[in-house]
Amino acid sequence: MSAQWDEQELLRRVHHRDQDALLLLYRQHSGRVFALAYRILNNRHEAEEIVQEVFLRLWEKASQYDPAKGALLAWLLTVTRNLALDFKRREIRRSRFFVSFSTGDENGEGMEGIAFNPGDRELTRQALLSLPPEQREILELSYFEGFTQSEVAEELNIP
Repeated sequence: MSAQWDEQELLRRVHHRDQDALLLLYRQHSGRVFALAYRILNNRHEAEEIVQEVFLRLWEKASQYDPAKGALLAWLLTVTRNLALDFKRREIRRSRFFVSFSTGDENGEGMEGIAFNPGDRELTRQALLSLPPEQREILELSYFEGFTQSEVAEELNIP
């Protein structure tokens, strides 16, 4: 039995309210979901809340996942990113305080959770580090901070 079939079977079971199947998917993917949420929010407690919400969404909407559109992990990380950015936007509006985002050091520290596996993470790290700092900052503001193009331009005072 392949891992892909196992995952699809687990999703089918989750759709039919099998808590054990959800637990298995949680064990398989929660670390990466947490890493991305933490990377965006920089707060352990808030990241843990996002992880709970992501898997609650999976429990409630397992039928909405379409394997033809991509891997389950990609879907989970997309949901994670969206929830974390929504949370962050609410907090910014609530506090009216902007927290600057750390881009990581020249060794790529602080980039955990960006990619799906260690090989992809290394490729992503190298690609980001090969960019001039101002280009890397644009990508990080748009992806991790959820800034629109206009907001990035305004924040960095560029066209």
